[in-house]
Amino acid sequence: MMTDTKASNTMSQTDTHPQSTEQTRLTDLPILFKSLHIDTLPNDVQTKIARVDACLPQTQCGLCEHPDGCLPYATAIVLKGEPYNKCVPGGQPVTDAIAQTIGIDTHLTAAPSQWPIDMTSGRPTEVRAVIREDDCIGCTKCIPACPVDAIVGTGKHMHTIFTDLCTGCELCIAPCPVDCIDLVIVERELSPFERVAEQEDLRQRYHTHLKRVTEQLADTSNSKPVVSMVEAKLNNATSQSLNISEAQAKNTIAAAKLRTKIKKLEKQLSVRANDKKQMELEGLQAELDALQAVL
Repeated sequence: MMTDTKASNTMSQTDTHPQSTEQTRLTDLPILFKSLHIDTLPNDVQTKIARVDACLPQTQCGLCEHPDGCLPYATAIVLKGEPYNKCVPGGQPVTDAIAQTIGIDTHLTAAPSQWPIDMTSGRPTEVRAVIREDDCIGCTKCIPACPVDAIVGTGKHMHTIFTDLCTGCELCIAPCPVDCIDLVIVERELSPFERVAEQEDLRQRYHTHLKRVTEQLADTSNSKPVVSMVEAKLNNATSQSLNISEAQAKNTIAAAKLRTKIKKLEKQLSVRANDKKQMELEGLQAELDALQAVL
């Protein structure tokens, strides 16, 4: 039978987080998590959620069917009794660690991964995303998909993924229109301390990402369209927090879409004149001006 070394590593995370850390782990959360109402829960329940969240790898991959990330899954485990074996990248070690944390004796088998099990860690083999530079068209669609801002690049220029920051969540694969992102296997061994430190860093990077996107969505002059499920939820949460009326929210979204269309037409017209597109551009600009007058 394989020795489950990383299971004990993961379980030791609850011992490396003192009570003060558990109390602060759930403070100053991004607005995306406001709907969880964690701050209204009893202290012992909050502590249990924090401990379960500390067990999770913080890849924010959504494979547990919680696209918002690890914290909503941890909350669902504690409050709703959701199965604790759904963390795919964590595998059996994380499943066992959560069971110990919440005090459950029943054994559940971890959700299967498409990647083989690493015989040393007991977890699925880790992968990292790599962009094939020659095939990248610079569409930027992969950038907002990354939960930890590990991808950099600008429109029509080749993008780069910082491998050391990549969580292997695979979320950048689907948006790529030219399939130029590959997943490569990485082999490494982490001590319990190193794993805890890495997971905390990833958690903080994800929260920073969410707060930055929230600020962008709250900025009415921002023309960047909503491009992911998480951003759509953030958009809704931001609108609610700002007490924006339904009509104003719709107008803001419509204005953002108009700006995107206008920029596209302006680029086309800068290359080649076209009377029909020029008239369309003028109509869209007039429509945008009218919307901005009521925002």
